[in-house]
Amino acid sequence: MARKKRLKIALIGYGAISQTLFDLFRKKKPAIDIVGVLVRPGRAKETQKKVGRKVPVVETLKALLKLKPDVVVEAASQQAVRDWGETILKKGIDFMVIATGAYGDPKLYKKHIKAAEKSGARLRLPSGAIAGLDGLLAMRLGKLERVKYISIKPPHAWSGTPAETEFDLPSIKEPTVIFRGKPADAGRLYPKNANLAVTVALCGAGLKHTEVELVADPTLPAGTNASRLEAVSDSGELKMERLGLAMPDNPKTGVLTALTMADDLMKIVRSSDW
Repeated sequence: MARKKRLKIALIGYGAISQTLFDLFRKKKPAIDIVGVLVRPGRAKETQKKVGRKVPVVETLKALLKLKPDVVVEAASQQAVRDWGETILKKGIDFMVIATGAYGDPKLYKKHIKAAEKSGARLRLPSGAIAGLDGLLAMRLGKLERVKYISIKPPHAWSGTPAETEFDLPSIKEPTVIFRGKPADAGRLYPKNANLAVTVALCGAGLKHTEVELVADPTLPAGTNASRLEAVSDSGELKMERLGLAMPDNPKTGVLTALTMADDLMKIVRSSDW
């Protein structure tokens, strides 16, 4: 039996998510090679010291694509999705996106889908720090009557967002809704906190028919964040709750986010057509 080839991935960004992927792959040793990391201009030297000599750190997308990755993994920002997604997909390279809030812009999403279809690449959207999207995907084959996503994080996790000007975050003593609205607005206004709102919408009832609440909750166990997914359809009801650890250095992001990305990449390796 022929030996399967190794999956070559390149990372955009070197924050908490990328560091977790590096650590996880070193530990689990799947047939995955990280062949490069793209960082902002002026950050390459600093990042190279962190990743070691074996993995090139570059400052342009052109340099990253010269490393011939099978999958480019965005672990940076919505702006990275907007700036580079179409180019990556047009090259026939799979693009994994975690900052799905960028797709609160339907035109951008359609543009990326079209580029993927034309080149044969795949736009990969991992589930992130939530569960239940498989059920939601199945339910939409019938009639989805209501979908609601609730993101719950400690007050300090909402610092640097519009909530900081609208609420006295350090003084919040009980669970407080800081945003109520549609996924596109949640993703736009809270680009580091609410990408999952758009992921839920894309997997379910769409951007216009999904309700979102963002909650600052000081009663959460230390170092955690939580989410709830509620859906009603002609096939029944779905209610999912998750309580998970936040990244030690980034309370805006759950550890599960990086793990679902790693799991999706490992599934590619395990698939029969790889």
